[in-house]
Amino acid sequence: MGIVIDGVLHEDGRFPLPLTAGKPHTLTTSPGVGRLSLGPRAMGKKADLWVEADEPIHWPCFDPFTTMAGSPWPRHIDYHGNDSGFFAWSAQREIEGFTWKPALPHNVEVDASLSRIDTLSLHLPADAAGNLHIHLPSRPPGRVSRLGLHGALHKAQFSGGLPQYLSLSPATSKRSSDAPLQLPDMGALQQVQHLELGNGAGKQPISLRGLRQFTQLTSLSLWGHCVDLEELAALQGLTSLQLRFMPQLSGLPALDSWPALESFIAYNVEEATGKRLRQQMKAREKQRAWGDYSSVTQLRKPEWWAKEYGRPFAGWPATRAKQANAAYDAAELALRAATQRQQAQAAIEAFTVRFNSVKGIETTEREDLGEAVWQLAQRPEAQALGVTEELAQQWFDAVRDY
Repeated sequence: MGIVIDGVLHEDGRFPLPLTAGKPHTLTTSPGVGRLSLGPRAMGKKADLWVEADEPIHWPCFDPFTTMAGSPWPRHIDYHGNDSGFFAWSAQREIEGFTWKPALPHNVEVDASLSRIDTLSLHLPADAAGNLHIHLPSRPPGRVSRLGLHGALHKAQFSGGLPQYLSLSPATSKRSSDAPLQLPDMGALQQVQHLELGNGAGKQPISLRGLRQFTQLTSLSLWGHCVDLEELAALQGLTSLQLRFMPQLSGLPALDSWPALESFIAYNVEEATGKRLRQQMKAREKQRAWGDYSSVTQLRKPEWWAKEYGRPFAGWPATRAKQANAAYDAAELALRAATQRQQAQAAIEAFTVRFNSVKGIETTEREDLGEAVWQLAQRPEAQALGVTEELAQQWFDAVRDY
């Protein structure tokens, strides 16, 4: 393995890189690694190269680097910062994947009409003072084949051409009991034909009422907790529908609601509706064969959803998640047996203290543990003993070291 620089093969190692003005950065390459992360020093090891958010970047410094097969290296770039110059750079150098996480301290307008980025992922901060407007390529040689929008979707507007595929992952809260999130007006992107809408299975639900704005849809893929599924009946042009990791399918129209449907996939969905979907698939096959792969698999009972996705540990590393779930199970058992508020307090404090000995608890994990304490306080046994959200939070803060 190795890296090609100006046409010469080098062993993987460390190379000077004129990424910004002043002293060159040191680029370290590793066998088989085609992704590079750039961001502020505060990111620590999460960034391969440290660049402050407002520091101008000399993007063409990567031009001499290619893979052994001759394609541009790095293939994928993750950038936390405000320099939008990579759009102009990509007009001269194709980029397979670019993830941009700008701070948007003010309004930003970008002409990306000549950009050649196959997959562009934008992470939009809700607390940003500014908005982002991007003029997308409308004809070759420029292109953005796949556009992914994450976070505060209303912070971005688009003009010009359309991506072939659009993926939306709006920021949702960790509480499935919160009021459903409504999709914003997506402007010019309403005309896309292929859409993916993603959410966590245990998070605040997304209302599907906002899908009516996508009048040209032929392909729709849904992930996670969604509500108002009856709205899907309005999407009469669908030829492909995919449902994954959906804990509730209440209101889902029958499959014959979409006369042009050729492919249907339901994977890891709630059991009751899943069984009906299997019957509908068989009935449809007797009338007309499916034109593409179709299946309904991994039907899940309510208790599976409660443990796997109802708790806030789903995104944790496997070992740490196992520890957290074991501690949560113990707290639930103790609460069921509690007859006095002091016993409920002891159960919640024991859960909290369990993580004082765990090294490297990050901010997001601390927030998840606080959310778990909130969930424990909502249990009927805790409520019956007078445990309030405020009390549980006080007990949590009083005994934790993280």
